[in-house]
Amino acid sequence: MNSIQYFLPACILSVTILSLGSCSSPPVETETQQQPTPEATISPQPQKQALSPANTVPVTIYQVDSQCSELVPRQITVPKAEALETAIAEVLEQQSSSDFTLNYRVNVDADKQIVTIDFRVPTNADRTFNSLSSCEQLALFGSLRQTITSNPDWQINQVIFTEQGEEITL
Repeated sequence: MNSIQYFLPACILSVTILSLGSCSSPPVETETQQQPTPEATISPQPQKQALSPANTVPVTIYQVDSQCSELVPRQITVPKAEALETAIAEVLEQQSSSDFTLNYRVNVDADKQIVTIDFRVPTNADRTFNSLSSCEQLALFGSLRQTITSNPDWQINQVIFTEQGEEITL
């Protein structure tokens, strides 16, 4: 009996110390500046990383205005080696929506001064090119065409849009 009286208080004290030691104060919420969550990409695009100014070039891209009446220029800086592809990706990123996602491939025929953009609409997509409003068509096709043909460094005179190799007719 004496051993229990001696052992019991020591055991209770040990359990109490362990339980108190495992307690911690609740986490304090601090306001931190979070990195922006990357948006869903339309297709694989070049990785955006810090480049030296010597490796970049300014490019004018075009986007539809808020009244959907004209295309408005906006200048961005892109990697020199991937200028055309990055400009296309930037224009398409602006057109991205949850109900109309696109994958695409770009083919440049420098001799004929033609760029072909071959779109791939997922088979389970809610919408197709034919379901785009005239405003959405201007925003997508008009912005791409103006962006590509207006840049003198690329020397492109024509942009062709296809879907899985078939020319898109709207």
